[in-house]
Amino acid sequence: MAQRNVVIVCLFFLLFGLLLGSYIDLTRQLEGGFHGIFPVSDSPNLGKRFYPRQVQNAAQNISDQFQPIEFDPYSKWILYNRMTKTGSRTFVSTLVRTMKKHHTNIQEFLPTLTNKETMLVAEVSHHLLPFIVVGHHMHVNYTNYTLRQPLGISLVREPVERFLSDFYYIRYGDEQTPENLRNLSPETYNRTLEECVNAAINNVKKQGIGNPVASIGKFCGCQLNHEIVRFCGYDKRCNYDPEFALQQAKENLNDYIAIGLTEELPEFFAVLERLIPDLFEGLLQVYNENTAVQKTIRKSKTFSKRRPSDEFLAKLRSLAFREYDFYYYVRERFRHLQMELKLVR
Repeated sequence: MAQRNVVIVCLFFLLFGLLLGSYIDLTRQLEGGFHGIFPVSDSPNLGKRFYPRQVQNAAQNISDQFQPIEFDPYSKWILYNRMTKTGSRTFVSTLVRTMKKHHTNIQEFLPTLTNKETMLVAEVSHHLLPFIVVGHHMHVNYTNYTLRQPLGISLVREPVERFLSDFYYIRYGDEQTPENLRNLSPETYNRTLEECVNAAINNVKKQGIGNPVASIGKFCGCQLNHEIVRFCGYDKRCNYDPEFALQQAKENLNDYIAIGLTEELPEFFAVLERLIPDLFEGLLQVYNENTAVQKTIRKSKTFSKRRPSDEFLAKLRSLAFREYDFYYYVRERFRHLQMELKLVR
């Protein structure tokens, strides 16, 4: 009996040792996969890699030497940072159906999980690779948490057009979304577009301090500076110092391999396919031909959207001069990337 117990104990420790060894190996692999932009490896099969800064600054040195980014199994961590009302549902619908062909997991996080930076980091850090994170996120520097900075992708939209769409969307919804999406107060809900913008401007004049663009979020229920604040990140200055927010948002673009334009969604798909074919090949075909994607496009058109006067649009655009600075900056980078990828001349 004693001999039998000894055998059982030995088998237990043997099994425990095997499991512990496997866990350590997996942990090392994941640490290797998260501890930088790409893993360090001497493997001759990994191919040439373009880091985000290299890709985005490539127009300064256009040549015929471009090679698509290749990934080993432990570097497929992509972060799609969704901006509100930029065609993100169409993009995700296309992405999901394309990723099924490439056997890549997509993990979508609700906006409530992005309220605190540490919560977001904790959520994304425990997933096994490869996977794509999709969500309305503030920018995070993951290297501060000894994790890899994910390869970011995103979409931006002409600032006033995005704001108009958001204003009516949160009030009246579309075929997929109920009205009063963000539970606006009756006072905010019932204000017209012109009334809420003018209320924000008058409030800043009355207080003698503040930024009317930031104040618009309080009176309208949606932000005109949404994209800058999201790309700026969790620094408190992103919400009250507009010039800091603009410059920080531009700086953080270096963590993204590509940021496209809502107005040029097919061109963005073409860029992603060329950049990372082993992950994104087929996006454009799915977008053009998949019936479910086309249904998403039709059902995501905002109800009761009203076009303001040209005079009021000019007023909004004048207020949003920093937002246009950022938008045109992103657009120029996108043009440079298209040139480097030989997609435009």
